[in-house]
Formats: sequence, structure tokens, C-alpha cells
Amino acid sequence: MSADPARPLPSPVPEVVARIDGQPILFAQIVPMAQREMEANQEEEGDSHRNRAVRRALERYIDRELLFQEARSRGISPDQRALDRAYDQARQDHPDDEEWKAFLAEAGLNPRSFKTEMRIQHTVSALLETEAGELSVDDDEARSAYEANPLAFVPVGQTPPPFDAVRAQVTAVLRQRQLDEITKRLVQKLRARARIETFL
Repeated sequence: MSADPARPLPSPVPEVVARIDGQPILFAQIVPMAQREMEANQEEEGDSHRNRAVRRALERYIDRELLFQEARSRGISPDQRALDRAYDQARQDHPDDEEWKAFLAEAGLNPRSFKTEMRIQHTVSALLETEAGELSVDDDEARSAYEANPLAFVPVGQTPPPFDAVRAQVTAVLRQRQLDEITKRLVQKLRARARIETFL
């Protein structure tokens, strides 16, 4: 990625914005991620904001695609029941057909691509859980982390409660940090192995 992700995008933006080992990534595929990136940083605006969002989305898409390909190469697949439950829950949240279509359109998806997107996300999650193995955070580790910086585990402005009241929350945060580090190392390894070309 360039040191200046806010630099102007090519004009016109190419249909193929990247290739991983020769496989194309289309601009249309990263648009939903770019939209979410822009919405998450609404305090920013203008062309430079859009340019950064598009490039960040492309990098995240590449990372996710590498993880998905790795999962498939290992024969890892998602839990179909969990996948069905997640889809059913999303559909229940938008029971009206028009509301459902609007929800999908806002995400840049249609019913088929939504199911594909869910399958990819659940497959990548299954890979990361496999990679993480039996991650554990013992009580002493959680207590030490909390006592060293209790404000890191409570909402801004709140007085930190006793450790026992937030033990589960602290443990979950520390486990997520471990998982993030494992994910980062795995992505670095996959990127080093792959031939990645970007055209933005």
C-alpha cells in the first residue's frame, strides 16, 4: 500500500483493481467494504477520505481473500447450522420483503451475494479458530492486565468496578487481542507467499 493512501484514484477507476496469483478482484467487489469504511469515519470527508476508504477496503478484501483461500486449501468449512442460524436471524431482523431488499442494497448486496458473503465470513472465522487452537487467558493474567490499566476495559467516564465484576469482559478482550495477533501473523505469512498486484 502506498505511503499516501489519500492520493487521487486512477480516472477512470479500473474494473479490475487487484490480482491475487492471477485471480482478479473487481472494483464492484470492494465497493460495499469501502462504503462501510466511509460510514465508520464520517468525521472525514472529501476526495481524500473516499480515496483512503477505497484503498483500505481493497487491502482488507485482499487479506480476507487470502484467508478464505487458505481455509479452502486446508479443507476448512463453516458450521452449516451456525451459518443457517445467522442467515435466519438476519432475515428475521428484516421480515418485510421491501425492507430486506433495502437492507441488502445498502450493503451493496443481493440475496445471493449476501449468502456468499456470510459463507466467506464464517469460513474465515473457522480458519482463525483453528489457527488459534485453545487460546486461554488465566485469572492471574486477566487480573494483572486489569489492574495495570482498568480504564482500558470500561466505557469512557465510568469508574472501574472491582475485577470480579468484569472478569469475563476482561478475559474476552484479552482473548480477542491474542486472536488479532495470530490473524496478523497469518496474513503476513500468506501475503509473503502470494503474488499480489494492485492497480489503485
